[in-house]
Amino acid sequence: GLQAPHLDVSVFARGLLHRLVMRIYFSDEAEANTEDPVLSALPDDDARSTIIAQSDDAGGYTLDIRLQGDGETVFFAV
Repeated sequence: GLQAPHLDVSVFARGLLHRLVMRIYFSDEAEANTEDPVLSALPDDDARSTIIAQSDDAGGYTLDIRLQGDGETVFFAV
């Protein structure tokens, strides 16, 4: 099926042997996000919320990437 607008992102950091791969979706694409097969495959709304950037008043987006702990960002095995 069609995929919602998103960015494919690789995260590199000290202490990581391999890159982490994630997607960033956009909060103002709610209808497309609902139909996206990759986003829909995540187990629950909490997991999905870790990769949906929120639009801000300046016309941009905000997303915190958390490598571990509460609200840890969903990463994909590729």
